[in-house]
Parts: sequence; C-alpha cells; structure tokens
Amino acid sequence: MIRRKRSGVQQKSAMAEELLYYLPGAYFMTRQIVCRFLLCLILPISVASAFGGELNWLGHWKGEDKREVLVHEIKKNYEFLHPGTTIKLTFDVDVEGEGSYYKMKVARRIVEMIETGKIEWDLFSCDVAIYNHVADLLGDPQWGRKYLVDFGEVPGFLASQKDVVVGSPFYRDKKGGIYPGPYIEGILFNLWYTRQAAAAIGIQVKERGMSVEEFLSYAARVADYNKRHGTRFPFLYLNSFNRIEALFEYLFKSSFIDPQPVIEETYDEKKAAAFLATLEIFEKLASYQPVVNEGWRSLDWRECEKDFLAGNGLFLPGGTYMYSHFRGNAAASADNGIPVEMPHVVQPNGQVGLFTNTFAVLKASPNRQAAIELSMMWAEPRVAEKWVEYTKNPTGIRGNLVEHAFDSDSSDVYERFLVDMERQYIVLPMRNFRAPTYAFGKDTPVGAEEFRNSLVLILEGKLGAREYYRSILTRMGRQ
Repeated sequence: MIRRKRSGVQQKSAMAEELLYYLPGAYFMTRQIVCRFLLCLILPISVASAFGGELNWLGHWKGEDKREVLVHEIKKNYEFLHPGTTIKLTFDVDVEGEGSYYKMKVARRIVEMIETGKIEWDLFSCDVAIYNHVADLLGDPQWGRKYLVDFGEVPGFLASQKDVVVGSPFYRDKKGGIYPGPYIEGILFNLWYTRQAAAAIGIQVKERGMSVEEFLSYAARVADYNKRHGTRFPFLYLNSFNRIEALFEYLFKSSFIDPQPVIEETYDEKKAAAFLATLEIFEKLASYQPVVNEGWRSLDWRECEKDFLAGNGLFLPGGTYMYSHFRGNAAASADNGIPVEMPHVVQPNGQVGLFTNTFAVLKASPNRQAAIELSMMWAEPRVAEKWVEYTKNPTGIRGNLVEHAFDSDSSDVYERFLVDMERQYIVLPMRNFRAPTYAFGKDTPVGAEEFRNSLVLILEGKLGAREYYRSILTRMGRQ
C-alpha cells in the first residue's frame, strides 16, 4: 500500500490530471486546452520554456518492460507541457557503429560530438559504463567537468536528490567532480535463482542471510547431481557482460565488521589479506566443476537470461535491474527468477550497489536549456514513485512517500526483497567499485574488465588464487 503526503501544488496537479482523465472523449480538443491552462497555473515557471522545435534524445531501457514505458511517459508529458516542441527519441541499443557492444558505440559517438562540435543528441544515455568508456577514449577521467552540464548548479536539483547521493563526494567524484543529471536509477547487486532448478537438484536455497559455507555446500550438491546424472549443469550462469566482481566485492566486504575501511579506496595489509582470502573462496568453488556455463564469453545477456529462466543454471549473478530485463526479454518465464541476498563470510556489511544518472547534456548543446528541463523531469517525486513501482528498484530521487512504497508483508517476492534489503542495510554505506580499488587503492593497476575475467578464470580452475594475488602485488611494487 502506498501512502502519500502531497503539497498543495501536488494536490492541484492531481486534480488537473483527474480532469484530464474524466472529461468526455468527444471534447478531446477542449480537454487539451483546459488541462494545459490548469497545468500552466500550477506548474513552476521554470518548466515553461520558450523552446520550440525538435529535441534529440538518446534514450535508454528499450525492451526493458516498464522502464521503457516510463521513458515514453516522460516524452509525452514534456511534449504536452511544451506545445510546439517535438522530441525525436532513439535508443542507445540501436546506435550503429563498430563492434557489438552498444555502450562502446555510444561512447565513441559522444567523443565524436566533443571533438567535432556537431551535436547529434541534446540529451543522451551516459551511465557509469558509458562515462568510463568515454574517459578511456579521451584519456581523461575528468572529461565530465569539461564538457557536461553540472546539474549541481541547476536550480532545484540538489534538493531533489537523496542524501545518499549528494551527502558525500563519492558520486560526484566518479563523474569528474560534477552531477551529470538526476540519479533516477538505483541498483542492488544480488543473486537470482529459479525454484525449478533448485527443486531438480534437491536444494532449498536460503534467500536471506546465506553464509559462504552454505553457498559452497550448494556448489557441492550441484557437482554431486552432475556426477550422478552424467550432466554438466552449471552452478553459476554467466554471459559476456557478467557482474561476477559484485559477488566478490560483497564477500570481501562481509569479511569485516566495520563498514568504513571497505569503502575507502586505500591499501592496507589487512584488506590485502582479506582480498586473498576471498580469491581462495572462488578457488574452492573451482573444485566443483563445471562452476560456470560453457561458452559464456560469447553469450549475449538476453540469451543468457532466457536460458537461466528456463532452469539451465542454479544461480545468476546480477542485480535488481534484471527484474525489468526478465519481463522485457522473457515475459512468459520472468516470474521464475527469484532474488537472493548474496552470501556473507562473517556478517553482511552493507550492500554492493549504486545510484546513477542515466542521461547527460553537453555544455555545447544548442538546445541546452530545453535538454536540462527534459532531464529534470526525472527528478520529480511522482516519477521517483513510479520508478520504484514499475521497476522494483531503488532510486536516488526524493519521493512524496511518508512510508515505503511497499508493505513488508507483501506477497510479491520482488517488493519484499527490496523492502528487506533497504530496511536491513539502510544505515550502512552502499558502494560498487567494479575494480578492486577498495583493497589496493585508487592507483591499482587492475582494471574492471581484467578483474572480472580473472575471477572467472579462477572459477574455471585455470588461474590460482595466490598466483593472481602475487601478480597484482608485483605490479604494484609490493612483492
């Protein structure tokens, strides 16, 4: 049940929406005029831009269930509030270019816009991965400060974001010292499993508070099943863009009781020892082959998710964003996927996750102000509430809810998972570093892609835990 406490302006807005809904269809044109008049009376003056023409928006979340629905709702609302303005909406997954990875294609086009001054998109997809790819291509991690609009200077932005986003320098520092846009998307990393696969193996998965010993025992049970049936059923189901490093980071963090040291990007010997111990957990898993599915390196994430939901692996490491993936990609079997809290070593010590802006605006955009206004629509409280309702994911935007959007006793396993994780760990810091800077410092020579691939090599039994650990120390000059 959702309980709202609305301001006077919000109550008037709701009344205008009800008029829009109930006025007879025969008077459609009159209804449009009346509602525009009402909305003009109640909406902040900052919304009423004088811009008229075409805005080019490179959207995100195509084919991802109600995430895409929300993109189209934002587009429709903006065009309604700005008569004479048309939004040309395309999606990042459809961008043409070299290679198969769409986020790298987008990154190359952003670099092209910066270098040529020819602005193709006024508002464009620019999450953590895309930002980092652009940084690599330009050789400049601070490129955001030079070329992107800093929404920290946009009136109303800072007040619209939750304290977890603007209360520390973490998110600003990750994007060149700026806020590139509203932090609408929140992600918690977790495991997924299907009850069908668990039943076939004869396992009852512990969905909350799983220990690493229990996790290893499940791997042993899968190995035993394979031996008895002559099968090669994988314990973990991966694709070419897996997030196995998030599982590692969670295990590493849970080796400590104090949450602060594990979010500091500094080196110390205790953290280095815990890093090795976590590598050795992966090495223990390697004794239960096949730990991962064959052919994962060339497996597209869409096919991976379909295969997994059909019961072809026990656990899928990923995040809460997969709720929307499943429904957009494999609707008939989407409900098979059940979210599970990641296993801990000593005790859970905060979530591995993040909040991220999804879109950004170049300073050089000829339609800069209109693009900023379009982006700021994602910072509205009602959009934040819709995001949580539609996606079953957290958000970095403040909402109007007095209580959480979902009841703790909800029969919906996805709503209940989000409530449980937020309530249990709300006082603990949430981070996702991708590369192991949390163990070796910001200057670690280990990049995110190398780290991810090395972890899978350990799971496959092709790389030793101590061998990899020593190689990192050698490169750092500490061996």
